[in-house]
Amino acid sequence: MDAKTMINDARRYREQEGPVGKGGVVVFFHGEVQGWMNQLRNPEHWQPGCIAVDEQGLTWTTIAGSERDGALLWLANHEL
Repeated sequence: MDAKTMINDARRYREQEGPVGKGGVVVFFHGEVQGWMNQLRNPEHWQPGCIAVDEQGLTWTTIAGSERDGALLWLANHEL
């Protein structure tokens, strides 16, 4: 799934589920929406390879860790 498609899917999810204008991130795993969080946190609750998209279209990916123990951290996919 390319970034543009994921950003559009995140926007559609926000419109359907109600968190439009509330900030936070929509989280994807293998191209499927997993849910919304009000802030980027707790990488250990997500498997490595999850991607979070905020309302501005910025993205982060969970890295390191394991499927069983969760990821080690959220890494920005954009320049900080």
